[in-house]
Amino acid sequence: MDFKKIEWIFFVAFLGLNVFLFSSYHEAINQEHTVIRSDQTETIQKRLANDDITYTGDFSSESKQGYYLSAEETELSQALFKHRQENNRRGLLESGVSINDNILTKTLTDSEGESNALDPDRMASSLNDFLDNEEDVLFGSEYIYMKNFSVLEGDSPEITASQTYEGLPFYDDTAKIIFSLEKKGDEYRISKFTQTHLSSIEQLREKTELHTEEEAINTLYVNNKISRGSKILWRQLAYSRILKVREKNVYVPVWYVAIETPDKTYQIETVNAFSNTIITNNAIPKVEDH
Repeated sequence: MDFKKIEWIFFVAFLGLNVFLFSSYHEAINQEHTVIRSDQTETIQKRLANDDITYTGDFSSESKQGYYLSAEETELSQALFKHRQENNRRGLLESGVSINDNILTKTLTDSEGESNALDPDRMASSLNDFLDNEEDVLFGSEYIYMKNFSVLEGDSPEITASQTYEGLPFYDDTAKIIFSLEKKGDEYRISKFTQTHLSSIEQLREKTELHTEEEAINTLYVNNKISRGSKILWRQLAYSRILKVREKNVYVPVWYVAIETPDKTYQIETVNAFSNTIITNNAIPKVEDH
Protein backbone atom coordinates (compact mmCIF):
# COMPACT_ATOMS: atom_id res chain seq x y z
CA MET A 1 0.00 0.00 0.00
CA ASP A 2 1.32 3.45 -0.92
CA PHE A 3 1.11 5.21 2.46
CA LYS A 4 2.67 8.35 1.04
CA LYS A 5 -0.11 8.58 -1.55
CA ILE A 6 -2.84 8.02 1.08
CA GLU A 7 -1.22 10.59 3.36
CA TRP A 8 -1.18 13.09 0.51
CA ILE A 9 -4.85 12.48 -0.28
CA PHE A 10 -5.81 13.12 3.35
CA PHE A 11 -3.70 16.28 3.41
CA VAL A 12 -5.38 17.68 0.28
CA ALA A 13 -8.86 16.76 1.60
CA PHE A 14 -8.10 18.37 4.96
CA LEU A 15 -6.77 21.50 3.27
CA GLY A 16 -9.83 21.70 1.04
CA LEU A 17 -12.16 21.33 4.03
CA ASN A 18 -10.41 24.16 5.85
CA VAL A 19 -10.59 26.40 2.80
CA PHE A 20 -14.32 25.64 2.50
CA LEU A 21 -14.97 26.37 6.19
CA PHE A 22 -12.95 29.58 6.08
CA SER A 23 -14.81 30.70 2.96
CA SER A 24 -18.18 29.96 4.54
CA TYR A 25 -17.23 31.79 7.73
CA HIS A 26 -15.96 34.79 5.75
CA GLU A 27 -19.18 34.91 3.71
CA ALA A 28 -21.31 34.71 6.85
CA ILE A 29 -19.37 37.60 8.41
CA ASN A 30 -19.88 39.67 5.27
CA GLN A 31 -23.61 38.92 5.30
CA GLU A 32 -23.82 39.83 8.98
CA HIS A 33 -22.06 43.12 8.34
CA THR A 34 -24.41 43.78 5.43
CA VAL A 35 -27.46 43.21 7.65
CA ILE A 36 -26.04 45.43 10.38
CA ARG A 37 -25.32 48.20 7.89
CA SER A 38 -28.79 47.80 6.41
CA ASP A 39 -30.41 48.04 9.85
CA GLN A 40 -28.36 51.11 10.64
CA THR A 41 -29.09 52.96 7.43
CA GLU A 42 -32.68 51.95 6.61
CA THR A 43 -34.94 53.44 9.25
CA ILE A 44 -38.35 52.13 10.23
CA GLN A 45 -39.82 55.22 8.55
CA LYS A 46 -38.22 54.27 5.22
CA ARG A 47 -39.32 50.65 5.48
CA LEU A 48 -42.89 51.73 6.19
CA ALA A 49 -42.78 54.09 3.21
CA ASN A 50 -41.51 51.28 0.99
CA ASP A 51 -44.60 49.26 1.99
CA ASP A 52 -47.00 52.18 1.48
CA ILE A 53 -47.78 52.27 5.22
CA THR A 54 -48.90 55.75 6.25
CA TYR A 55 -49.12 57.53 9.60
CA THR A 56 -49.30 61.03 11.02
CA GLY A 57 -46.66 62.80 13.09
CA ASP A 58 -43.26 61.40 13.99
CA PHE A 59 -42.49 58.27 15.99
CA SER A 60 -40.99 59.31 19.28
CA SER A 61 -37.54 58.00 20.22
CA GLU A 62 -37.87 59.45 23.73
CA SER A 63 -37.18 56.84 26.40
CA LYS A 64 -39.87 57.22 29.05
CA GLN A 65 -40.01 55.47 32.42
CA GLY A 66 -42.67 53.37 34.11
CA TYR A 67 -43.38 50.91 36.89
CA TYR A 68 -44.68 47.49 37.65
CA LEU A 69 -47.77 48.46 39.66
CA SER A 70 -50.18 46.63 41.93
CA ALA A 71 -53.65 47.91 42.81
CA GLU A 72 -56.95 46.81 44.31
CA GLU A 73 -60.32 47.23 42.64
CA THR A 74 -62.31 49.74 44.68
CA GLU A 75 -65.48 48.55 46.43
CA LEU A 76 -67.73 51.06 44.72
CA SER A 77 -70.81 50.24 46.81
CA GLN A 78 -68.92 51.30 49.94
CA ALA A 79 -67.50 54.35 48.18
CA LEU A 80 -70.99 55.40 47.02
CA PHE A 81 -72.43 55.00 50.54
CA LYS A 82 -69.66 57.20 51.98
CA HIS A 83 -70.11 59.73 49.17
CA ARG A 84 -73.84 60.07 49.84
CA GLN A 85 -73.24 60.58 53.54
CA GLU A 86 -70.66 63.31 52.95
CA ASN A 87 -72.68 65.13 50.26
CA ASN A 88 -76.12 64.88 51.90
CA ARG A 89 -77.42 63.00 48.86
CA ARG A 90 -76.81 65.86 46.43
CA GLY A 91 -75.73 65.61 42.81
CA LEU A 92 -76.09 63.00 40.07
CA LEU A 93 -75.23 60.06 42.33
CA GLU A 94 -78.27 60.64 44.53
CA SER A 95 -80.43 58.37 42.33
CA GLY A 96 -80.43 56.34 39.14
CA VAL A 97 -77.34 54.39 40.20
CA SER A 98 -76.76 50.62 40.15
CA ILE A 99 -73.67 48.58 41.02
CA ASN A 100 -73.11 45.08 39.65
CA ASP A 101 -69.83 43.14 39.73
CA ASN A 102 -68.18 46.28 41.10
CA ILE A 103 -69.19 48.35 38.05
CA LEU A 104 -71.13 51.51 38.85
CA THR A 105 -73.74 52.55 36.29
CA LYS A 106 -75.45 55.94 36.37
CA THR A 107 -78.34 56.63 34.00
CA LEU A 108 -79.08 60.34 33.58
CA THR A 109 -82.55 61.79 33.20
CA ASP A 110 -83.26 64.17 30.31
CA SER A 111 -82.80 67.21 32.52
CA GLU A 112 -79.57 65.86 34.01
CA GLY A 113 -78.18 65.13 30.57
CA GLU A 114 -79.16 68.56 29.29
CA SER A 115 -77.32 70.25 32.15
CA ASN A 116 -74.21 68.15 31.48
CA ALA A 117 -73.70 68.81 27.78
CA LEU A 118 -70.18 68.47 26.33
CA ASP A 119 -68.70 70.77 23.72
CA PRO A 120 -67.01 68.72 20.93
CA ASP A 121 -64.66 71.61 20.13
CA ARG A 122 -63.24 71.50 23.65
CA MET A 123 -64.03 67.93 24.62
CA ALA A 124 -61.08 67.42 26.99
CA SER A 125 -61.69 70.54 29.07
CA SER A 126 -65.47 70.11 28.88
CA LEU A 127 -65.23 66.58 30.23
CA ASN A 128 -62.71 67.60 32.90
CA ASP A 129 -65.18 70.22 34.14
CA PHE A 130 -67.73 67.44 34.58
CA LEU A 131 -65.27 65.07 36.25
CA ASP A 132 -64.13 67.73 38.70
CA ASN A 133 -67.65 68.04 40.17
CA GLU A 134 -67.34 65.92 43.30
CA GLU A 135 -71.11 65.64 43.67
CA ASP A 136 -71.52 63.97 40.27
CA VAL A 137 -68.62 61.49 39.87
CA LEU A 138 -66.76 59.36 42.39
CA PHE A 139 -63.01 60.15 42.35
CA GLY A 140 -63.61 62.17 39.17
CA SER A 141 -60.45 64.27 39.43
CA GLU A 142 -58.36 61.08 39.11
CA TYR A 143 -59.51 60.50 35.52
CA ILE A 144 -58.51 62.12 32.23
CA TYR A 145 -60.08 62.17 28.77
CA MET A 146 -58.72 59.47 26.41
CA LYS A 147 -59.24 60.78 22.90
CA ASN A 148 -57.74 57.72 21.17
CA PHE A 149 -60.17 55.36 22.87
CA SER A 150 -63.24 57.52 22.27
CA VAL A 151 -65.64 57.43 19.31
CA LEU A 152 -67.84 60.42 18.46
CA GLU A 153 -68.98 59.21 15.06
CA GLY A 154 -71.89 56.88 14.39
CA ASP A 155 -75.18 56.24 16.14
CA SER A 156 -73.70 55.34 19.54
CA PRO A 157 -70.98 57.85 20.43
CA GLU A 158 -68.88 57.03 23.50
CA ILE A 159 -65.96 58.67 25.20
CA THR A 160 -63.54 57.19 27.72
CA ALA A 161 -61.80 58.65 30.75
CA SER A 162 -59.03 56.72 32.51
CA GLN A 163 -57.27 56.88 35.84
CA THR A 164 -53.61 57.89 35.77
CA TYR A 165 -50.49 57.20 37.78
CA GLU A 166 -47.72 59.82 37.71
CA GLY A 167 -49.06 61.18 34.45
CA LEU A 168 -49.38 57.84 32.63
CA PRO A 169 -52.98 56.64 32.09
CA PHE A 170 -54.39 53.21 32.65
CA TYR A 171 -56.24 51.60 29.80
CA ASP A 172 -58.00 48.72 31.45
CA ASP A 173 -61.53 47.63 32.33
CA THR A 174 -60.68 48.11 36.03
CA ALA A 175 -59.79 51.82 35.85
CA LYS A 176 -62.03 53.75 33.48
CA ILE A 177 -65.30 55.58 32.94
CA ILE A 178 -67.22 55.11 29.70
CA PHE A 179 -69.70 57.86 28.86
CA SER A 180 -72.59 57.06 26.50
CA LEU A 181 -73.60 60.20 24.61
CA GLU A 182 -76.53 61.56 22.65
CA LYS A 183 -75.99 64.27 20.05
CA LYS A 184 -78.26 67.26 20.39
CA GLY A 185 -77.51 69.95 17.82
CA ASP A 186 -73.86 70.90 18.14
CA GLU A 187 -73.52 69.38 21.62
CA TYR A 188 -73.22 65.93 23.12
CA ARG A 189 -75.23 65.11 26.23
CA ILE A 190 -74.29 62.37 28.66
CA SER A 191 -77.05 59.76 28.82
CA LYS A 192 -75.23 57.16 30.93
CA PHE A 193 -71.83 56.33 32.33
CA THR A 194 -70.23 53.20 33.74
CA GLN A 195 -67.27 53.37 36.12
CA THR A 196 -64.54 51.21 37.63
CA HIS A 197 -61.79 52.44 39.95
CA LEU A 198 -58.49 51.35 41.48
CA SER A 199 -57.29 51.97 45.04
CA SER A 200 -54.05 51.31 46.95
CA ILE A 201 -51.85 51.71 43.86
CA GLU A 202 -48.29 50.65 44.74
CA GLN A 203 -44.96 50.36 42.94
CA LEU A 204 -43.62 46.80 42.86
CA ARG A 205 -40.20 47.78 41.47
CA GLU A 206 -38.10 50.86 40.90
CA LYS A 207 -38.90 53.05 37.91
CA THR A 208 -37.59 51.39 34.73
CA GLU A 209 -36.68 52.65 31.27
CA LEU A 210 -39.30 51.79 28.66
CA HIS A 211 -38.89 50.89 25.04
CA THR A 212 -39.74 53.82 22.81
CA GLU A 213 -42.71 54.33 20.52
CA GLU A 214 -40.38 53.95 17.54
CA GLU A 215 -39.11 50.60 18.83
CA ALA A 216 -42.66 49.36 19.39
CA ILE A 217 -43.62 50.24 15.80
CA ASN A 218 -40.49 48.47 14.53
CA THR A 219 -41.37 45.34 16.55
CA LEU A 220 -44.86 45.24 15.05
CA TYR A 221 -43.49 45.78 11.54
CA VAL A 222 -40.81 43.07 11.62
CA ASN A 223 -43.37 40.63 13.06
CA ASN A 224 -45.77 41.30 10.16
CA LYS A 225 -48.43 42.98 12.31
CA ILE A 226 -48.60 46.00 9.98
CA SER A 227 -49.52 44.85 6.50
CA ARG A 228 -48.58 46.61 3.28
CA GLY A 229 -50.86 49.53 2.46
CA SER A 230 -52.10 49.92 6.04
CA LYS A 231 -52.56 53.16 7.94
CA ILE A 232 -51.31 53.65 11.50
CA LEU A 233 -54.09 55.72 13.09
CA TRP A 234 -52.60 56.47 16.52
CA ARG A 235 -50.22 55.29 19.25
CA GLN A 236 -50.82 55.38 23.01
CA LEU A 237 -48.77 54.37 26.04
CA ALA A 238 -50.87 53.20 29.01
CA TYR A 239 -50.85 50.79 31.94
CA SER A 240 -52.57 47.46 31.32
CA ARG A 241 -53.35 44.56 33.64
CA ILE A 242 -51.28 41.41 33.12
CA LEU A 243 -51.93 39.40 36.29
CA LYS A 244 -54.36 39.02 39.19
CA VAL A 245 -52.89 37.83 42.49
CA ARG A 246 -55.67 37.22 45.02
CA GLU A 247 -57.29 40.66 45.53
CA LYS A 248 -54.57 42.63 43.77
CA ASN A 249 -53.95 43.28 40.07
CA VAL A 250 -50.54 43.78 38.44
CA TYR A 251 -50.13 46.37 35.68
CA VAL A 252 -47.33 47.19 33.23
CA PRO A 253 -46.90 49.93 30.61
CA VAL A 254 -48.08 48.86 27.15
CA TRP A 255 -47.89 50.50 23.74
CA TYR A 256 -51.28 50.46 21.99
CA VAL A 257 -51.15 50.92 18.21
CA ALA A 258 -54.32 51.31 16.15
CA ILE A 259 -54.08 50.13 12.54
CA GLU A 260 -56.48 50.39 9.62
CA THR A 261 -55.81 47.63 7.09
CA PRO A 262 -56.21 48.03 3.30
CA ASP A 263 -59.64 46.33 3.48
CA LYS A 264 -60.73 48.99 6.04
CA THR A 265 -60.77 46.68 9.04
CA TYR A 266 -59.63 48.11 12.37
CA GLN A 267 -57.20 46.43 14.75
CA ILE A 268 -55.32 47.39 17.91
CA GLU A 269 -51.93 45.77 18.49
CA THR A 270 -50.24 45.81 21.89
CA VAL A 271 -46.53 45.75 22.78
CA ASN A 272 -45.15 45.31 26.30
CA ALA A 273 -43.12 48.49 26.86
CA PHE A 274 -40.72 46.73 29.26
CA SER A 275 -39.77 43.78 27.05
CA ASN A 276 -40.72 45.17 23.60
CA THR A 277 -42.62 41.94 22.90
CA ILE A 278 -46.05 41.62 21.31
CA ILE A 279 -48.89 40.72 23.67
CA THR A 280 -50.92 37.98 22.03
CA ASN A 281 -52.99 36.57 24.89
CA ASN A 282 -55.76 38.76 26.32
CA ALA A 283 -56.58 36.36 29.17
CA ILE A 284 -55.53 37.59 32.63
CA PRO A 285 -53.80 34.84 34.66
CA LYS A 286 -55.06 34.51 38.23
CA VAL A 287 -53.04 33.30 41.22
CA GLU A 288 -55.03 32.16 44.23
CA ASP A 289 -54.10 30.94 47.72
CA HIS A 290 -54.28 27.19 48.31
